[in-house]
Amino acid sequence: MAKKDIPELKEYFKAGKRPTESQFGDVLDSFAHLDDANVFSPHYKEKSNLRFVFPEQQADQAIDILLGNVIIHGWVEIEVAGFFNFQNSVGTIKKQIVIGAFNDNYIWRPPVSRIIEASGEIVDNIYLSDIVWDDVIKQYKITIYHTSSRGNDYAVRMVHHSTTNAVVDKAILSDIYTNPLTGQRKHYVHYNENVGIKTKNPGAPLDVQGRILFDIDSPAVGGVAIRGYETMWARGYNFVSSDGTQNTGGFGAVGVQNKINEYYIGQYENRVVTFNPENKQSSFGGNINTYGEVTSRSQRIFDYSPTIYLDRSENFGGYIQGIQTRLSDGTNNWFFGNAHADTFVISTGSYNEGRQLVINRNGNAAFQGKVEAKDFVVSATPTADHVFASDYNLREIGDLEKFISEKSHLPEIPSAKEMTDSGLSVGDFQIKLLQKIEELTLYIISLKKEIDLKPN
Repeated sequence: MAKKDIPELKEYFKAGKRPTESQFGDVLDSFAHLDDANVFSPHYKEKSNLRFVFPEQQADQAIDILLGNVIIHGWVEIEVAGFFNFQNSVGTIKKQIVIGAFNDNYIWRPPVSRIIEASGEIVDNIYLSDIVWDDVIKQYKITIYHTSSRGNDYAVRMVHHSTTNAVVDKAILSDIYTNPLTGQRKHYVHYNENVGIKTKNPGAPLDVQGRILFDIDSPAVGGVAIRGYETMWARGYNFVSSDGTQNTGGFGAVGVQNKINEYYIGQYENRVVTFNPENKQSSFGGNINTYGEVTSRSQRIFDYSPTIYLDRSENFGGYIQGIQTRLSDGTNNWFFGNAHADTFVISTGSYNEGRQLVINRNGNAAFQGKVEAKDFVVSATPTADHVFASDYNLREIGDLEKFISEKSHLPEIPSAKEMTDSGLSVGDFQIKLLQKIEELTLYIISLKKEIDLKPN
């Protein structure tokens, strides 16, 4: 007896012929038995004859696929297909479950699952559970929830791949029963709607929670796309038009191998912002607008310009806050800011020795050096016009001569030493000078009268 092909076997049964015992043996040897492990592997099984109908006008129904109290290892794939009967519920949902479990609810590797396909109206009606242990009936099961109140006809196909014996070929269906599903009632991986990666509830056509990588040759489909690129000297991402012909700008890094010389935003040929990671310098190709506080320890506008430091540290240079410019060799140049809360300082070089202008909150100001102005107005009260009052006590000439001889300066005018030690109040000094000019005028008028009274 030997294996024969089908045309040979047909010759045994032609009209008028009677197959011999040997020929009947050839028939049996030419076909495979379902229990033949060499033909049908015990590690891979399918189940495709499961079919059921959920009733019409009954919401929150469910049915269990009963797997038995068995050892179930590897991955199980379950696919549910819907049809148009009572409502349009066509489509398919396919779920893959990886599990490691022994008899009697000894699960050493809890199930990990993912929806690998979900499309059509079926996603609004069917929800698939993971493999769970039912402690009442003492076996593993997969529950199929029907969340809609409209009935429909469904078919199930299952595949089991395992290093031990696969078991889904022995699966059977329970009766349909009421089982409200709480929480998530819909699978959110859709090829024709929103797609989520690392999220069960995508909020956009593509909702990715994590890093996104784009291939350099990936096409753009509608709108603006992001395309990644990498060359020997640069790498980054560009926004491109839907036809893939226009580069509208992006962001990238310039530098060979693992060395980054520059990060940039915009088109490389017309960069808006660049940042040098080595010296931590940035450049901007336009105006900088800010609606909040700007803080920095260093900002160089051009390569040939001084560096500007914005400082808010009490321990840096002795100032509370201000702007410090430095020359390209790092030496201090100018400082503009507060020496403390009530004093504003403009100084050169160092705080202690280079103060050129000090302005106090009380209105006092101090200058180091000459002050030049087109016009200079000093407000002073009172003036010196009281000298011309009728009751003004003008010092006698003799008394004035005696005072000058003893003091070496005019009355009410500071001495040279006082001027050197304490300085001068310009406003007060001008009034005192005016007072002396007015007194001198009175002396001249008095002398003129004495001369006029003398005989010729």
